[in-house]
Amino acid sequence: MSSRRFEYQGDLASTPLPEILATIHRYRVPGIVSLTRDGRVRRLFLDDGAVLFASSNEKETGLAAYLLKRGVLDAETARLAEERQARDGLRIGQVLLQMGVLTPESLNAAVTDRVREILLTAFDWEAGQVLFQIGARRTADFVRLDLPIPEVVLEGIRRAANVRRMVQRLGSAQTLLEKSRGPELSLFSPAERKFHESVDGKTALQQLCARGPGGEAENARVLYAFFCLGLVRKARPTSPGARKIQYKTGGGTLGN
Repeated sequence: MSSRRFEYQGDLASTPLPEILATIHRYRVPGIVSLTRDGRVRRLFLDDGAVLFASSNEKETGLAAYLLKRGVLDAETARLAEERQARDGLRIGQVLLQMGVLTPESLNAAVTDRVREILLTAFDWEAGQVLFQIGARRTADFVRLDLPIPEVVLEGIRRAANVRRMVQRLGSAQTLLEKSRGPELSLFSPAERKFHESVDGKTALQQLCARGPGGEAENARVLYAFFCLGLVRKARPTSPGARKIQYKTGGGTLGN
């Protein structure tokens, strides 16, 4: 991070979002993470160790599209609401309140759920530019999520589709991991905390993934979450001739 420019620039292809957020959390600095790819932009607003809000310029993540997808709106109501929004210059939520489609309580819940979805589906972005503007803040009123960053990192990893990439970030079949401790360990289940204890700096990654509380792919997710949150680290460099990991999943083979 550059103290001169007060920003960090990177690429999701080189450093995945869970690792970026975990690093920001360790520095405990407020700011805005902007993710950009193919004209799409998502912004995550961070302060005091939490994600406060997330926004997107993608039409399919808009409130009307979100409610339509969940059956709260039908196509005709969504069309009428968007016409009134364009005509009156109001937010779509205000229009839906005026139309009696939503109550203030249901609107707040819908906005919160939509923002959470924007945040968590960003963990599936495997490429794109990252800009972290330190100290930047959103000044307009918005629904606050106030989700602790470690919880967001863990949930994002649990939901992300590409387990293979997580395995690649951990290393090869023979990579050795050693454990460290931290308060984030409390986020995990008793079985997962017991799994953490089995990380001993002597057992190869492939063997660890076979010994965890879930299937191999799910165990890899947990190990990657440990890694991002500083609860495990690589014990030593992987040897050049290390074998690739092959995991069986419902859709075929998972490897790196």
